[in-house]
This record gives sequence, structure tokens and C-alpha cells, in this order.
Amino acid sequence: MKKLFSIIFHPLVLLVVGLLLIAGAIWIAGPLVSFARTYPLESREARFIAIGCVALLLVLRHLWVAWRARHTQAALSSGLAAPPEMPRSAAAPTQGEAEVATLAKRFDEALAALREARITVSGRKPGWRDWVTLSGKQYLYQLPWYMFIGGPGAGKTTALVHSGLRFPLAERFGTDKVRGVGGTRNCDWWFTDDAVLIDTAGRYTTQESDRDTDQTAWQGFLALLRKTRPRQPINGVLMTLAVPDLLAATPASAEEMAATLRARLRELMQAFRTRFPVYVLITKTDLLAGFTEFFADMSKDERAQVFGFTFPYDPKHPLGEAEFAARVDAELDALEARLVARLPERLNAETGLAQRAAIMGFPQQFAALKPVLAEALRATFVQSKHDEIPLVRGVYFTSGTQEGTPIDRVMGSLARAFGIGRGVQPPSPSSGRSYFIERLLTQVVFAEQGLAGSNLQWARRRHLWRLSAYAAITAVCACALALWGTSYLRNRAYVASVDQAAHAAKQAVAGTSAANTSLVALLPLLSAVRNLASTPQVDAAHPPLGMELGLWQGAKLDAAASDAYDRLLTDLFLPKLAARIEEQARGANPSNPGYAYEALKAYLMLNQPDHQDADALKTWIVTDWDRTLPREVGNADRAALAGHLDTLFARGVVHPNLPFDERLVAHLRAMLAASTLAQRVYGRVKQQGVGADYPEFTVARAAGPNAALVFVRASGKPLTSGVPGLYSFDGYHKAFLKAVDLVAAQLAAEEPWVLGIRDQSGLPRGDPAAMQRLTEDVRLLYLQDYARTWTEFLNDIRIVRSDNLSQSVQIARILSAPDSPLAMLVKAASRETTLGAKPESETTVVDKANDKITAAREQLLKIIGGPDPTRIAPVAPGTQLESIVDDRFTGLRALVTSPGAGQPAPMTQTLALINDVYTYLSTTDEALQQKTAPPPSDAPAKLRTQAARMPEPIRTALLDLGSQGAAQTQQARRVNLSADLKESISAFCVRAVGGRYPFNPGSARDVLPEDFGALFAPGGKFDDFFQKNLAQDVDVSAKPWAFKKSDSSAMQISPAGLAQFERAATIRSVFFRSGGKTPALALQFKPLDMDPTILSFTLDVDGQVLTYAHGPQIATAIQWPGARGSGRVSLQLTPPPTSGAGNLAFEGPWALFRMFDRLDVQPTDQPERFVVTFDVEGRKARFEVTANSVENPFRLADLRAFSCPERL
Repeated sequence: MKKLFSIIFHPLVLLVVGLLLIAGAIWIAGPLVSFARTYPLESREARFIAIGCVALLLVLRHLWVAWRARHTQAALSSGLAAPPEMPRSAAAPTQGEAEVATLAKRFDEALAALREARITVSGRKPGWRDWVTLSGKQYLYQLPWYMFIGGPGAGKTTALVHSGLRFPLAERFGTDKVRGVGGTRNCDWWFTDDAVLIDTAGRYTTQESDRDTDQTAWQGFLALLRKTRPRQPINGVLMTLAVPDLLAATPASAEEMAATLRARLRELMQAFRTRFPVYVLITKTDLLAGFTEFFADMSKDERAQVFGFTFPYDPKHPLGEAEFAARVDAELDALEARLVARLPERLNAETGLAQRAAIMGFPQQFAALKPVLAEALRATFVQSKHDEIPLVRGVYFTSGTQEGTPIDRVMGSLARAFGIGRGVQPPSPSSGRSYFIERLLTQVVFAEQGLAGSNLQWARRRHLWRLSAYAAITAVCACALALWGTSYLRNRAYVASVDQAAHAAKQAVAGTSAANTSLVALLPLLSAVRNLASTPQVDAAHPPLGMELGLWQGAKLDAAASDAYDRLLTDLFLPKLAARIEEQARGANPSNPGYAYEALKAYLMLNQPDHQDADALKTWIVTDWDRTLPREVGNADRAALAGHLDTLFARGVVHPNLPFDERLVAHLRAMLAASTLAQRVYGRVKQQGVGADYPEFTVARAAGPNAALVFVRASGKPLTSGVPGLYSFDGYHKAFLKAVDLVAAQLAAEEPWVLGIRDQSGLPRGDPAAMQRLTEDVRLLYLQDYARTWTEFLNDIRIVRSDNLSQSVQIARILSAPDSPLAMLVKAASRETTLGAKPESETTVVDKANDKITAAREQLLKIIGGPDPTRIAPVAPGTQLESIVDDRFTGLRALVTSPGAGQPAPMTQTLALINDVYTYLSTTDEALQQKTAPPPSDAPAKLRTQAARMPEPIRTALLDLGSQGAAQTQQARRVNLSADLKESISAFCVRAVGGRYPFNPGSARDVLPEDFGALFAPGGKFDDFFQKNLAQDVDVSAKPWAFKKSDSSAMQISPAGLAQFERAATIRSVFFRSGGKTPALALQFKPLDMDPTILSFTLDVDGQVLTYAHGPQIATAIQWPGARGSGRVSLQLTPPPTSGAGNLAFEGPWALFRMFDRLDVQPTDQPERFVVTFDVEGRKARFEVTANSVENPFRLADLRAFSCPERL
């Protein structure tokens, strides 16, 4: 079973299993993960790459771990080999510093071998299997470290040499070179397969030969360990006490030895800041008389066992002083008892008398050692009350080699007691055997390598790092979970919102039919369905990053919305288009054959896929929208319709599911057969957008940069919109004239299937004369439209309506300037409406001479009279038809044309008159700023008179500019009135009623009756101001009030300001019917019914008492305010309410109104009467209240809506 578990939990097996799990998760769940609306792991190849990347990351991680381990070993080795930093002086190094250097040099010899032969657990070098499985190797820094301390000659080195451990370096250095035979001068490093054993020189412990040198070397040695292994410098200390030293010590020397060992342990604990286990080794036990003979029969395996005792380990309850001493005595006694128990067996096995005598005396020799050893242990570990008791793990007796003369403690005591001579025992022969060492190290000491604590400072720092790492991981996980949770919740809310919108759209679609809904009315539904996946918070095309993270549902919803949108286009939008095209076809008449032709063509293209041209159909439909859609349909809606149209035709050939009307087609073909081809050609020219390459003639372009400051379009169109390029000078000469022949050829190709013509012999394609006549006819149609378009455009231009006199001054200044936008506009429009002139690129010297001859002939004809013969004879195209336009705009051209040499154009005089108006307006503006009367001037009147004789757009522009003077004068009066209003009414009104009851129902502050009367009473502030300043201009019979229609329309104040005066009049009619200066009401309360549980109902209104006890229903008159003037209203019921609140009371001048705010007030069919219900804890009493006005004073809307006017 153990082998099975070792296989299952083998690192390689776990690694493979983990990789398989990750690969399975990637393979199964990968296609479900999306990022930025893409699925990166959807393909098999991508998942294979992802799995390979994970495997590569695991390999890279292992390489990192291996490199880090080697790097750490190298750092460790370098740290051990290099001497610790010590303060240096200019003088030669001290002997202690030399000792430290010697320590480093000694270890450098061992590192040279370690770089070539790494240490492993099993004693073999690591191979490729160890590298793959991450097992079988322990680098140098991973082995436990133990330190030997003890006095010189205590047997530390001997115990290591005969420990039975494997020393890898012995193969290279030899045992003697490594262990330092003859005593450890400095420090020996013993590298085994299981641990690193540091054999320190005994003088480092006693420090009696040269105290300063030994102390420096000892401290340097500790610093070296602390630097090399900061986390756990050592795993334990093996303290050696030699038997000869214990037996030969005097009380003073024993105390000194114990103090020395205690000091070294204290220095270790202070230097390493950790608590480590201490193992006491009693070495040279073979020097006890009889040791060799007593254990001579033991085999090698028996000699490897442990001879000693181990203290129990309880970190929560360490041994105290008394418990430690008692435990030592008990364990020593147990060992002695074990020796005595073995004595008979050994005596029976031994035949020599001398050997039996030695065996017989060995337990006594051990007994003699016990008190000395116990005292030494107590003195070393529990003598000081100020030092912490070290973690003593046990006491163990060892023998490395049997050399020297045994000590007979018993015979020595007897000799001293009886005064006889003490015999000297012969020295023991060296047997080369070791006793009780090997298992002590491998099974006791090395097995407890984890008992040593870590460096507290290092542990705290590592703990902080771990906490930081855990916190970072927790924060990252929390953020990830929060982001996913947020994404999930937002996606769920988003889906719910889309579902709700889809449900609403579904209901809207169910209630919509193509037959009963206009295209514009379909726009919200189409846009809603198309953008169904987008909500006010989420744009499906650009989803927030916080909603993605693999959970984004917008792509699926958007696809579903697109399908629904396509179906709507087919089921609703296309039928509307088809019905409209059919309607256009049915509405075609012979007066517009071009339109009829295009309508028939559009109808055929829509219903006959073989002839369908999406671009031509879209052009036809959009042109129809531009012509027929109401003006209030803005550009945004028009663009939306065009977008839906493009989407519809982008899907390919469309075919409405409507019946094809053959009779309609036949009717249109018959009608077109009677129309001229010229009309159809011209219609096609417009449909094809001929001239669209030339810019529109716009006010913004023609009138210069200041155009927007002075001009607007009466139709509301922007100044950047104007006459299409088709109806421009260049559009005519460079586009239209060149397009006629081409369009005629196109019609000849289309007419067979549009008109159903089988015989094409009548088409003008092969007859140049017929084509020329056709061109002339088309030009005639075009030029008529040209003149009409320009007339409409010029008539649509207006002067900007100024809001104040300063703006009027600015407009007049710009119009009268040398670079006047008006002059620039007239000059540019004159060029575009003079089509008889040839383009500059085509004008030659001969043309100029002919023009002079023509002008002279015209002057002569005017004198002698008679027709121009050139206008009777046939002429070539492009020479006389242009007069249709030129004659229409003769007056415009005359404005910018000089009547003679050296004479200014009439436009110059017009600009001078505008300059006079500018001077007048400037003077008026200065007068208004100084609050003086404007000076009189006839400049505006002259300008209006002159404008009546001008062509458009001059006429309307000058009329508008001339009317500004009177309007601005009236405006000054309005400004002054606003100032008077603020001074005489507004300031007092805000103080008197602002934020007060009854104007603010929630306020605790009441309007004072006197202030109320000062504002609203007859002759009060509002009435006085209105009668003096506004009454003559306001029609008070209208509801709401309105200004009378007159030339003083500029005097009109804002509707909000006039409404406040109307509300003030209503308040006056309700509260001041008697003509007093304070508000007053006359009311009558008539009981209707009362809850049977109420025996008596009493209402006290400022001393006027109304009592009702289920008696006759008699009305009671109530005056407000009452005569008593207490301003108190109270209600009392008998019996009182169960809550104990017997009275309801209201205080203040408006107490009656506050009471009515608490009541249920219902109107009746008579406006002056209403029913109120008193409800006290469910017990009700109903009264009919009759006011002295048809306006309910307690529900007066004008009172609640009133606010103090601040300006007119």
C-alpha cells in the first residue's frame, strides 16, 4: 500500500495528472471563453497551442526552480568561502582576523570538490530521472546543519570520524585531511549525505588560550553562518562533555566549564535569534574502567544503537528547572539499572578473571559518574535564572575509539578513603570500534532536524511577504471575481433590458401594418428593432470592457436583432416603398411625362428582377422623399430612411410580395406614348444627378465670410444649402449640354422594355437632325426650371432678424461695408443667371467683336423699331434659348452693371443708403445707452421706399433692414419698463410672498395680509403697473391674455411675464371682490352627512362657530378673516377620537386655507360650490361649501402657479 501511495503521489504522476486536467479544461471550456467579442480558443489549433503553452510554462517553471536552486547553492558556497566583512585598519590584520581567513580557506577546499560531485541522499550523483521527477537530490543549502561545541580534546572530531556516516569528500581529500587529525585547530566542515556537521575548535568554546583571538574567530564564525543561512543558521547543537573532564574537574573548574558552555549557547541563541535543540554527547565513555570489557561482546549493529535518554518534546509545556533536574536523575538511574540488569549475562559470558572484575565494576563506575554528570547538566542548563533554558533534547554516551588510560573512580575513592596506594591501570588497546554514535546521529539527531526554529526577524519578514503575497492574490482573485460578477450582473441586466425592449417592439410590430402606417412613423420601430441589442447604457457595437470577460451576450442579441430587422424591412418597409412607387405610377399624368416615365421604370424594376437597378431605384425613392416628405421631417429622419433603404437593397434583388398590375403598366405606356421624348430625357438628366459635380450656389459661398452674420433662409434651410450645381453657369455649359445626347441614347436603350416598344425604327438614334431637335426641346425644359429655381432661391433669402439694437447696428455696418455680403451675393447671382455669356475658356477675340456688333444692332433696332431677324431664322443650339433665364433676371444684372463709362453701378447708391441707416441705428443705440430719446431720421423710410423698386433678394433685405429702427425704439421702451418693474414690484414681491404660504404650500411662513393686499388689491402694485404701462397693448378678453395685433409687436413681453399679470388679476378678482385692501372671503358651510359615531361637530373659524349634531341641514355663513382677528381655526368632535386628540387646530392668518389643504375637496357642477370631507380617524363629515366666486379660492391654480416677475 505504501508503495502504491508513493506511486500515486509521485511528483511526476501529479504533474502529468495536473497537465491532463488543465488540457481537458482548455479543450472543453476553451470554446466558451470570449474576449472582446471573439473566441480565441474556438478552433482546434488554438486549443492545441494553448495546451502546449501550458506545458511549456510548466517546463520553464521547473527550469527556473532548478536554476534558482543552483544559484542559491552558488551563493551559499560563495558566502561560506568568503570571509565575513570586518572593520579593517591600515595596520596588519589581527590574529583573530587571520583565524577567520583560515576558516574561509579551509572551507574553500571542500567547495572545490562539491562543485564536481554533488551530494545526494542515496549517495549517488543525480541523473536525468532526478531532474525530471524533482527527487533524489538535496542541494547543500537544503541539508540540515549541526554544530559541535565543547572543550578541547572533548572527542568531537573522534565521534564524527567513527560515526559510521558517509563523507563524500573523503574520496578526494582522504579522511585525515578532512577531519584534521590531532585536534581541530580552527573548524572542520563535515559534509555527509544527510547533514552538514560543523566541528568547531575546542578553544572557540573555552576561549582560554588567547581570549581576544578566540572571541574574534568565534564571532566571525557565527557571522559567517548567519550570513549564509539567514532563515535557519543551524538545525541543532551537539555539545560534547568528555568523561575525563567530568571526573577530573574540581567544583570550581566544573562551574567554570558550565558557565563557558552556557555562555556559548547564549551567544548562539542571540546571534541566530532562534531556539534550536541541544544534544549532549558524553564522549570518551570508554575511559570509564570496565567499559571496553562490558560491551566487548556487542556486534557492529548493537554498537550502532543509542545509549542515553531523550527528553519528551512538548513545545507548549517545556521542562522547568526542577522537572529538568528530576528528569536527569531518573533517566541516569534508569541507565544504571539497565547496566546492572545486563551484568549477569556478561559475567557468565566472560571467563577471564581480570575481565570479569572489570565487567563487575563498570556499573559502579557509571554510578560514580552520575552525580558529577547531573550536576554539570544542571549547572549548564538551569543554573542562570535570567537566561532561557535551551531546548535540551537528551543526553547520550558515546565512544569513538578506545585510547588512553581508563579512570577507576571507585578504586580511587577507596584508596583515598583508606590511605592506600592507587594502582595505575594499563591503557586500553585501540580497537578501532565506535560505540553508540551512528544511530544517535541518523535516527535521533537528523530525524529531528525540523525542531529548530527560524530566525525570528527573518520569519517576521517572510511572514510579511507571505501575507503581502496572499493579500495580493486575494485582491487579484477578488477583483477577478468582482469583475466577473459585475460582468454577469451587468449582462443579466442588459439581457433583461433588451428582452423588455424586444417585448415592447414585438407589441409595436403586432399593432403596425404597412397599409396604415407612414414611412416616417415606421422609423422609430425600424430603428428600435435595428438597435434592439443596444440600450441607453450599452452600445452593442462598442460594449464596455467590464461587460465582456467572456460573458458578453451582445453579439448573439445583435444577430437576432439583425434578423428581426431584416424581416421588418421585408414585411413593412418594402411594402410601403412598393405601394408608394405604385402610387407614384398611378398618380402620373401626361403633364409630366418625364416623371411618368421614371415612375413606370421604377415600378417595372421593382417588380421585374431582370431589369432591377438598385442605384436607380434608390435615387428615385430618395428624390421622392425630398419632394414629398413634410418639412418637419428633419435631416436626421431623412438620413435614417436612406440608411434603411441602403440596407434593404444591400441584400440583393428585392421583390415585394404584392400583385403586379399589368393594366397600370399598359395605361402608363399608352400615356407615355403621347408624351414627348424631350420630357423623358430631361427627367432622366435630373434623375442621374447631372451637374452634381459642381458645387451648389449657396449664400455662404457667394456672400463671403460674413454671410452668416446678416443672412438667413426664410424656409429654414441653412445658408450652406442653395441652388444645385445643375442650375449653375458651369453646370449648364459644362455638364448639362454634354449630357443630353448621352441621356437620349440611354433612353433609346431603355424604352423597349419600359415602354414595351417592339418597333424601334422611330427612335432618333440614327437621325442627327432629330437628335438636334430633341436637344433643343430638352434645353427649353431645363432653362424654364433654371429660371424658376433661381427665382425661388433668391426669394428665400432674408436679413437676419436682430434681437437687439446692437445687432441691428452690426448688420447695417456689415451690409454697408466695401466688402458688403449683399453686393457680393448680387454680383455672384448675376453671373449665374446670365447664361448667354460664354465661358471664359471659350471666349475668343472674334466672339468679343461679334458681341460688340450684336450690341450695336440691338441699339439700332431700339431706335428704328422692328423685330430682330436673327430671332426668326433657325439658329444653332446654345445661342438664344438662354434668354429665358437672362431676361428673367435683367433687374438683378442691372444692379451690378455700370450704365456708362465712369459711372458707378446702381448697387453703389444702394450701399450708400444702407450706410445712412447704419448711421441712424448707431446714433439710436448710443441714445438708448444714455437713456435719452433717439434722434429723428427718415433713413429707414427712404430705404423701404427704395426697396420697393428693387429685385429680389435686395427688396426683402432692404425692407427688413428698414423696419429695424421702429422695432428697436419700441424695444427700448420694453427695457425701461423692465427696469421699472424690478424696482417697483419685483423686489417687494420676492420679500413678501417668496417661499411663503399659500404660494408655497409646504412653507411654515405665512404671507402677511397687508403685503398680500399691497400686491394684489385694486390699485395695488400689480394693478397700478399694468394700467399705466400695459393695458393699452393687451387684449384681456383673450384667454390667456395676448397682445393686440399692431405695429408695436416689438413691445410684446414674454408669455411667462404676461401670465403673471393675468394670474395677479385672477387673485384680485377672487380675494378682493369687495374692493378692500386686505384679502377677504365669504363662505357658506352646509352640512350634508356625518358619521353616526360623531354626536357633535364643531368648527371654530376665528370666533365664528359652526355646530352640527345631526340636526337640520342649515347653511352657516363664515367670513374670512373673522372679526376676532385671532387667526385660529379649530375642529372638535364629540366624542373625541380614540387617540385622545380631541381638537384639530390651525394657526395663522391663512389657517382656514391650511385646514382646507388637509381636507378632501371635490368640485360640483357649479364652480362656486364644492364638497369638503372632514376625515378624523375614519369618521367623516361632509359639508357643501359655497364661495363668493366661481374660482375656488382653496384650489386656485393661479395662486399656486404665481411667481414674482423679474423682467418683461
